[in-house]
Amino acid sequence: MLFYYLTIALQIYCFYHAYQNRSELYWYAIIFFLPVIGCLIYVFLKIINKKDSNVIGEEITTAINPGKRIKDLIEKVEFADTFSNRLALADAYLQRKEYENALENYEVLLDGAHKNDTYLQEQLVITNYHLKNYESVIELAKPLKANSENRALKVIFYLGLSYKALDKFNNAEKNLRALDIRYSNYPERLVLAQFLLEREKVDDAKELVSELLSEHNYMSKPNKRIYRDTFMKVKKLSDTLQLEYK
Repeated sequence: MLFYYLTIALQIYCFYHAYQNRSELYWYAIIFFLPVIGCLIYVFLKIINKKDSNVIGEEITTAINPGKRIKDLIEKVEFADTFSNRLALADAYLQRKEYENALENYEVLLDGAHKNDTYLQEQLVITNYHLKNYESVIELAKPLKANSENRALKVIFYLGLSYKALDKFNNAEKNLRALDIRYSNYPERLVLAQFLLEREKVDDAKELVSELLSEHNYMSKPNKRIYRDTFMKVKKLSDTLQLEYK
């Protein structure tokens, strides 16, 4: 009974503090629906450790109202159209799968001093792929791939997929095979195995799937959780290929 009254008292205190400090509306919901945990989170973030609360608060706000982050970033760009502000806005659009808006903002940056920025070029590769601008992906990815310092995994991957979409299968296979590195690149290697099967290279597909299954046995528990969905698809593919799975 004492715990109940203490919880009520803590809620009232948090509500009062939130009202006095004009806290965001979502805090009231957190305090109300999560009486103990919500209050402790509020006390820690808004009272004890206010410095970090802004960052976490922004994440919660984004989850509740996804459009707010875009709106805030647009306002930042309007106030100061810097490379970092414009890039953040483009990244936010890409994250929300608003590819046209993302591309428009990335391309604005091509007129500036940072037009050769590696990260910008990589994001353009990804965006153009999702917009099915496969020729543009190839044009952008080739110089990135040629520079050994910029052999980004995602660049090679989307380059290979773009070649595949254009029915340039030999080029597609060459790039996708470049990602076949033991104990890494699991989702990409799954795509490669599927591609090989589509190309009727059954033995190669079986070999790759067998390697993936074998590697799975030696993965750490955290990695098994991270790649759970990938290996469920690997197991399904192994069943299709009639491989034994231990």
